[in-house]
Formats: sequence, C-alpha cells, structure tokens
Amino acid sequence: MDNHNKIIIQVANNVFSPMGFFQKGKSRTWLYDCGYCFVQVEFQPSAYSRGSFCNVGIAFLFEYFGGLNETLGFDYGCKRITINNTQFVEYNNDDEIFEKQIFQLAQYALKYAKVLMGFKSPKYANRCMSKLIFQKRLKEMLGKWNGPIFDYYNAAMIKFLLGELNSGRRLIEKLNSLKLESPFKEWAEHSYSEFCDDELTAEQARNKVCSMVNRQHNYFKQKGAFRKMPDINFL
Repeated sequence: MDNHNKIIIQVANNVFSPMGFFQKGKSRTWLYDCGYCFVQVEFQPSAYSRGSFCNVGIAFLFEYFGGLNETLGFDYGCKRITINNTQFVEYNNDDEIFEKQIFQLAQYALKYAKVLMGFKSPKYANRCMSKLIFQKRLKEMLGKWNGPIFDYYNAAMIKFLLGELNSGRRLIEKLNSLKLESPFKEWAEHSYSEFCDDELTAEQARNKVCSMVNRQHNYFKQKGAFRKMPDINFL
C-alpha cells in the first residue's frame, strides 16, 4: 500500500473509530450506522494525483430498484469538505505535512458528520427533509431543476417511520405524478401501490419501511466489507 493511503487510513481510523464509525472493508470510506441510514465519510482519490478529496453525506437504507439496492449513495446533505480554500489534499512525498493536512481534513469532515449524526432521530431527519421538500417546491414554481426525484421518496419513508401516513402518501403521490421514464416510472408506480392503498394503516406503512431497512441491513451485513457493521434490527 502506498504511503499516502496508509496515512489516510491511519488518520481516519484515529479520528472516526472512537466516534462509532467503522471502516468499509479496506476502502477509504467510514460509516456511522443510524439505523435506517448511514453517515458516510469518503476519502475520494483522484485519477490524476495522489491525495484525497473528502465527501460526507447521508446514505439511506430504503429500497429503490435494481443495482441501487446494492450500493450506498450520497442521498442527502452531500458536502465536499474544504480546507485552506481547496478541496483536494495532494501528497508531495512529505509524509509529515500530508498527515497534518489529512488530519485537518478529517477534523472538518467529523464536524459536519456530527451534524448529520442527528439523523439517528427520525424527528430530526423529518425536519431536515421537510425543509428540503419545501425548497424543491419553490424551485419547481420558479421553473428550476429542483434536485433528484428520490428526495420525495426518502422524505416519505421518514414520514412513515414517524406514523405520519397522510403526509407520506402525499409525497409518494407527488413522486408518482412526475413524468418519468423507465425504470423510474415503474418504481414510482410500485411505491404508489405499496403505500397509497386506502386500507393501509399508519402502523402497516411503518412496518413496511422497517422491513425494507432490515433487508438492506442484512444484505450489507453479508458482505465482507461490512463485517464491522453493528448488528442492528431496526424496529
């Protein structure tokens, strides 16, 4: 392993492991399990230089479709960390300087990650997602691109977790009303049929979301890269 990779992994372990994060396999990614989502910290390499960017965000464990269920994305709050007015820390063969810079990058990343760790509370997540949906609606009214369609779905799943059946349904109805192409269209229609049945109760909707989260947990737990993931059954 190259020196710069060793330094990144050592520094990241020292900074994030004591906070309850676990390293994803031998990668440069650290995860904090909030039950229904991960706080994800990724020390992203560059194709052109040795060193690292650092991205932090939320990866939800709700079910989508196809290969999207087999990987983790940056589904909310993705932020590229900046230090000294730059987003990339380059390795110039000086281990001491690089280690100091990576430590600073990790500290800034941890500061933002702590904010996202508030997603352990679905109520806090609901406030954040509700604000995001409000902003999306304003942009839509102004004819601007208002971000990914998954925001409506993720916000709805959190509503269901909180027992807010009608609010969640309205978000799923909004998702299903969008002009989508395959496979997004079929996924939106499936979500509508799952959660907008008139006979569905708030408890049943919550149980559906908890079941999908548990399935995703179990799926990742079987992967070698996730062997350090805590054993959590989300109820």
